[in-house]
Amino acid sequence: MSQALPTEPTRSTREPWFAPYLPRSARTILVQLLVWLAVLSGPAALFAQFTQSGPAVPETGPERSTRESDPSVIAVAGWAERVITAYVEGDIDTVRANFPTISDRQLEALPTPTTEATRISTVAVDQIADEEWAVTVAVYPRREDPTSPAVRHLQLAVHGTNASWAALTLPTEVGAWGPTDVPELAYASRRLADSRLTDAVQGWAAAYLIGDGELDRYMAPEATYPPITMAHTAVEIDGVYPAQAQEETATAPPGDGDTVPVLVDLTVTTTDGQTWPMSYVLELTSRSQRWEISAVATPPLI
Repeated sequence: MSQALPTEPTRSTREPWFAPYLPRSARTILVQLLVWLAVLSGPAALFAQFTQSGPAVPETGPERSTRESDPSVIAVAGWAERVITAYVEGDIDTVRANFPTISDRQLEALPTPTTEATRISTVAVDQIADEEWAVTVAVYPRREDPTSPAVRHLQLAVHGTNASWAALTLPTEVGAWGPTDVPELAYASRRLADSRLTDAVQGWAAAYLIGDGELDRYMAPEATYPPITMAHTAVEIDGVYPAQAQEETATAPPGDGDTVPVLVDLTVTTTDGQTWPMSYVLELTSRSQRWEISAVATPPLI
């Protein structure tokens, strides 16, 4: 009886479906293992991402300041301007509605109503207590006498919140606070004598303020500055004062690349003949043995 020869094993009889085929080359086995490793590790990595690190957090923009203007300040200021305008212009009905404590005798003493509108602007709003405010406004009355004050300051005690306000008393006339101590500017106290630098300032002022000449002629190539909308009839330079540390550079012949900040005092004459003293802070830069304005209205040196 002859012994049957072993049959060639098939894939179904020699190994599980997921095992590599042994007779294959080592390179084929390695590629197959890598493929299965990638397939099996994909879901595992995705699961780890959601269970360990959580969902991706989108990048946030720059943190915004949470400090915003209190809308009540704007509301009470607007209300105070309206009722003080009524008080100044003698609007009896509006005054009676917004000043609950006013008497008939006080109503009769209000100014005589006029057709000319009064200019009023808020200068200070202080919250004294909860729902209590002190609002100070500047009133610009019509001036028939040039020597009369151009502005008055009235203060109003207000009670209320949101859109409901009432004046606790009639307005009070108050004085305006004086200016604080201003630091000394870091410019020379003696003005410059006539020179190429002052000529450049004079030429710039004439072209910029009264339209006499081409402005680009006096400006550095990279300098830009918007033109004014009102043309004056004349300008006079009262003085050019260099920065204290740049006096020697300002008085020497211009080289190449030297920079000098200056304070310029000048007086312009408007089309109606009024004169206005003004101050400009300029930065001049030397190029090709001439001075050019490289910046206008920069902050003054302190």
